[in-house]
Amino acid sequence: LPPSRRQGLELEGAWQAAESLRLRAGYTYTDARFREGVLPGGPFAIGTNLDVAGKHVPLVPAHKLNAGFSWSPAPRAQLTGNLLALSSQYMDNDEPNTLGVKIPRAVLADLKFAYGFSWGRVAFSVNNLFNRSYYTYAVRSQFTADRYAVYPLPGRTLGLTVEFKLL
Repeated sequence: LPPSRRQGLELEGAWQAAESLRLRAGYTYTDARFREGVLPGGPFAIGTNLDVAGKHVPLVPAHKLNAGFSWSPAPRAQLTGNLLALSSQYMDNDEPNTLGVKIPRAVLADLKFAYGFSWGRVAFSVNNLFNRSYYTYAVRSQFTADRYAVYPLPGRTLGLTVEFKLL
């Protein structure tokens, strides 16, 4: 791909709100653009000599926010939560930014509860807590100008982990 430039801002913070409660958050702003370049294309491609100078680099969300907590309600118990928000982004193979459709923004939440025992640990997790339909990867057709393929990610998933100490 032609030369690109990524610049932006990252902010991150954490706060021990109480002895058993820790909060954290982070925000990233990224401006990712091609500095110069023309994609040659071809007779069976969406176009030829596609100027990408100044266009957004595909698959890079401009805004990303994550926030979470870790709470220990009892000595061996821990509840953690995470929230992730991504802004919309251009699809793979849409370097000229002309498709008119982007990967939509997504907001996801996860929870996990873990409890430790003398013999090990048991954890239960729920990912995509609100069962959102989303995807973070899609690719524009190289041959048909208004077509694209989406690769959806799972809805709500449940997990159970059991860890044993061997010593």
